[in-house]
Amino acid sequence: MRIAWASPIDQRSAIGRDGLRVARTLALWGNSVRIISTDTVTGGKPLKTDFEVLDWRNTSADILRRDFDILVAAVGDNFHFHGGMFNLLGHIPTVGIFHDFYLYDLFNGWLWDDGRRPDDLRGRLHDHEVLAIYGPQLVGPGRSARSGDLDLAGIAESLPMTEWVARLCDGALAHSSFYMDRLLAACPGPVAEAAMPLAGRGIAPLGDQAQSRVRILTVGVMNPNKCVDLVIEAIGRSPALCESVDYHLAGPIEPAEADRLTQLASSLGYKGLTIHGAVSDDVLNVQLEASDIICCLRRPVLEGASGSAIEGLLAGRPLIVANAGFYADLPNHLVFKVPKTLDADALTGQLLRLVQDPALRRETGSAARSWAEGRFRLETYVLGLETLMRDTITAKAVINVGQRFGRDLQGLGISKDDPAVVAISATLSGLLVTQAG
Repeated sequence: MRIAWASPIDQRSAIGRDGLRVARTLALWGNSVRIISTDTVTGGKPLKTDFEVLDWRNTSADILRRDFDILVAAVGDNFHFHGGMFNLLGHIPTVGIFHDFYLYDLFNGWLWDDGRRPDDLRGRLHDHEVLAIYGPQLVGPGRSARSGDLDLAGIAESLPMTEWVARLCDGALAHSSFYMDRLLAACPGPVAEAAMPLAGRGIAPLGDQAQSRVRILTVGVMNPNKCVDLVIEAIGRSPALCESVDYHLAGPIEPAEADRLTQLASSLGYKGLTIHGAVSDDVLNVQLEASDIICCLRRPVLEGASGSAIEGLLAGRPLIVANAGFYADLPNHLVFKVPKTLDADALTGQLLRLVQDPALRRETGSAARSWAEGRFRLETYVLGLETLMRDTITAKAVINVGQRFGRDLQGLGISKDDPAVVAISATLSGLLVTQAG
């Protein structure tokens, strides 16, 4: 297949970096792959790659139709990294890889259009898209989201805009099961699930030496939804944890957030907090090696899968996670779950359980590593993606027929609930299933 791989090439994009491993494997398996950068902001340091890299601004519909069989678009919530993909969608068969479940910020970036749309037009377009995707019952919550009156959790629960991008693709790939229903409802073609592939960092397993203090680690961008403050509170409410635990944060953090967390720890009398800020890969390896427990909490869950959680599993460290989204799919006997509401007592209880039982940490971490090495395999992922791409190419012709019928019937004033429309839809759906099979 001649594949257009639409993805960020900015070094700061983990989606772009991890996607190159998939693209390289597709090329090694005999496919022709070229990268189309979807970054909307120029000047960032690019990822190193041997692939030819095109810019979305210079890649016309004619070029796509002439040079490629399929477009594979990496879908993430950061408009600066992914906004260029919208100029590429719809011209040739397209598979969207949905790295993020929550896409409302991507939607807002598209609405903003680099400041070219006036406020009143943005508002009308926002409400029109919400109505088209979710129906009249969510127009009110949509307006609340637009005005800033609906919080992050409310938006993620009611209108994450996953479907908004899915309906622009001909096929879709999810990285966990919790948002499959949204993709199936919106994407007109085949939808599949595959475990996001990550390579381990070669971290040594937990040792059995005695230690006076236990080190807890959280990695990644320290946004409020990482719930670091709840971990600090859970430690602070237990004298046993305060006296025996060091808590390290490795990842970018705003100064105001660092000050807030430091003040929180101080108010609880906890002195074991260390904030490293952004770290290099080498330093991250050191932090993972030194850790005994990894806290990977989210409220709400925004990503399709968690790279930091997968890396923690591959490092053989016991993970504490919320029982929600991607994390809910992780086997109960291999991670330590707390309710998705992140109950403080439950979190303190899981921390105490792990801190007081070194053997449990070692045994669970070892078992989790073995499972993760079989689960998050690159070859399995690429095989599934190749199958989805072929199915999508086959389905595209049927999708085009269905869309043409839809436009014609709409022009005649025939409702989508009309029995004739229902019958045609059923026939086309049957063709999709037959061809995919």
